Amino acid sequence: MRKQCKRVKRRNVAPTMVAMLLNPEFSIQERMAVQALRGGWATTDTFNVLADCRDMLLLAAGEREDQATIGVCQLAGIALMNMKDRYNAKKRMGATGDELAALDLLADTSESFWKRQSGGLFIDAETALTRCRKLNAEEIAMKEAA
Repeated sequence: MRKQCKRVKRRNVAPTMVAMLLNPEFSIQERMAVQALRGGWATTDTFNVLADCRDMLLLAAGEREDQATIGVCQLAGIALMNMKDRYNAKKRMGATGDELAALDLLADTSESFWKRQSGGLFIDAETALTRCRKLNAEEIAMKEAA
């Protein structure tokens, strides 16, 4: 029987905390999106930033089986869906006080969660989200073509 190396091979990527320090706009973007909602100057792009934050966090928390983070994502998902419904009805982006509190909690949880994770998990979550959004776009295009 041959000897085998017991070392676990991992990807050569920086920890997420290091990446966040090198790119502070990662966390600032989410906090500014909540501030835009609070200040009344939010756009659909603001909504998309928060939706991406929530979706990536949900994918990663599901991978780690972090129930507390999944709960925060579900709460933020309800707030985002309420905002989307309100936007479709009134064509104005806005949030109630409870929705803003849920989105503040999402931004805090996201920053805290990602600081404790590997860079590989972040890359995997981003890749999965991109793939999922691409499939959804293709599905919508096929429905519209039919």
